[in-house]
Amino acid sequence: MKKLFISLALVLLCVAQANAQSKEAESALKGLAKAKETSQNPKKADKSDTWVKLGNAYTACYDAPINGLWIDAPQIQAKLLLKDQTVTGSEKKEVNGQQLTVDSYADKDLYYDESGKLFAWVIKQPTLKDEDALECAYNAYKKASDLNASKSDLSAAFKAVGQRFWGAAISASRLGENKSASVYFEKSYNATSEPSVGVVDTMALYNAGVTASMAKDNDRAISLLNKCMGLNYDGGGEAYAYISAAYKQKRDTSKSKEILSLGFAKHPTNQSILIELINTYLSTKDNPDKVLEFIHTAQKNEPTNASLIYTEGNIYKTLKKYDQAVECYEKALKVDPTYVYAPFAEGDTYYSMGLELQEKAAMETDDAKYNALNEQLNQCLEKAIAPFEKAFSIAKDNDVKKYCAEYLKNIFFRFREKNETYKAGYDKYNKYLDEAGK
Repeated sequence: MKKLFISLALVLLCVAQANAQSKEAESALKGLAKAKETSQNPKKADKSDTWVKLGNAYTACYDAPINGLWIDAPQIQAKLLLKDQTVTGSEKKEVNGQQLTVDSYADKDLYYDESGKLFAWVIKQPTLKDEDALECAYNAYKKASDLNASKSDLSAAFKAVGQRFWGAAISASRLGENKSASVYFEKSYNATSEPSVGVVDTMALYNAGVTASMAKDNDRAISLLNKCMGLNYDGGGEAYAYISAAYKQKRDTSKSKEILSLGFAKHPTNQSILIELINTYLSTKDNPDKVLEFIHTAQKNEPTNASLIYTEGNIYKTLKKYDQAVECYEKALKVDPTYVYAPFAEGDTYYSMGLELQEKAAMETDDAKYNALNEQLNQCLEKAIAPFEKAFSIAKDNDVKKYCAEYLKNIFFRFREKNETYKAGYDKYNKYLDEAGK
């Protein structure tokens, strides 16, 4: 019974700690109550200083749970700042492929990366439950601006709010909360764009558009990024790619192409634009010569990118220019000896040529022509063996190995009575597929 009593006491203590506000929060709330009272006093409501102080009080309420922390702060400094607060638990979490340590407090969770820097935070118990502290602070400063507060006071105030919106945006984006991040980035831009500050933070506006795009909020992304480009910032051309992707999501392919073409004219070496152009033209099966033009430009920028050479081969294959396709696939493999799709595509090209010849032979009534077509078919299938075996040998994905083995099994079956090498090839891949299917 004594042990039960102790356990119950510990539980009650933890509940009390969870519900109790920090000293900082209590102090901030008292300051806010006083500032609100002053702002409602008719004799003081028309003074700009009243609203600056109200904004500062709201900012203090926002700051209370964070207690002076900042993104990328070393964990040791964070613990010093929070020395009077209890860590209620700690666990490992994977966020967007990154291993993080999460320290839980009564009012917040702090995320640290593997280097021990503060990666992000989540405020579980904000000081104000029914008001957005930062938004209220911003509005109070706007009121002070209307009452002609001193430029130096306003500049410092708006910068401070902008920095806090920026920190909230970074934290949200790192945790994959892109919709919230976009809103915070835009608010950061608005705060620092106030006349008293005079800073046009195009990076904040650009990030607002990018995170909106990542959140699939396409209309918002288009609007923000166009506004950003109107301020002569396009992220080195990336804005065009994001706007194009947003239009593609809206199924407006013609507008997507138009934006990409404008971006390509301005940034001919931007790979994001080029890859998006290539993919857009490929998906619409429109003007292969134009696609090849884009591919060749991209290859000049990245001559060792095997996927670009492979993509060129696929265009030639679609156009039934098989010799040029094979040449590209072989070149791609030389550039990257581990690029399994290149030899697989080469084998598939020869196999496809063989199927076309088989169809022609089936329609041929002249024996001599039939035999000639059949011989060409056999030559194509034999040429397919080496690239398929190469792909099989370097493939790490089991499904790719199975596809290669299936092709090889069928080819070797056709030639199994020709000699022992072909029969052994058939036995090898037939056995592999049997065992892989178990």
